[in-house]
Amino acid sequence: MAEAAPEQRSPATPRPVRCIVKLGGAAITNKGELESIDEGSLRSACAQLRQAMSGDATPEKAMGMDWSRRPGDPADPAVDTDGFRDMAGLGIDTNFIVVHGAGSFGHFQASRSGVHKGGLHTPLVKAGFVATRISVTSLNQEVVRALAKGTLHGNEDYCTLC
Repeated sequence: MAEAAPEQRSPATPRPVRCIVKLGGAAITNKGELESIDEGSLRSACAQLRQAMSGDATPEKAMGMDWSRRPGDPADPAVDTDGFRDMAGLGIDTNFIVVHGAGSFGHFQASRSGVHKGGLHTPLVKAGFVATRISVTSLNQEVVRALAKGTLHGNEDYCTLC
């Protein structure tokens, strides 16, 4: 009797989530300082996430994926796309979802404009929503950068977000 072929999952079928991790805003920012990231805590959280996502099979080197140019950078970022072409996989569990709080981003703007009280019909609250969104989005960009470029050993770049 022939064995049945393993069932293949459609790309449209959602994969099960293994873990949802929240990085607390107060843990990754300097809460008392407006829009200030706690670089050491964020770097440590990214390294721990990388370790958890890698499980027992830590790859020799995972490629960094922050290929964006930051304001003030003198040159375009180095992009090693050839390193990805021959990889069978990234060596990490991609069934993780990472979310984060706002910490020192967004709370000032929301508080000053009264967003927490409602009243979207007023210009101040509308402006407060915009200002809050801009602030929190800038934090989100830095968290994504840190996850895409997290460090595990010395100054080597390791990807945590895939």
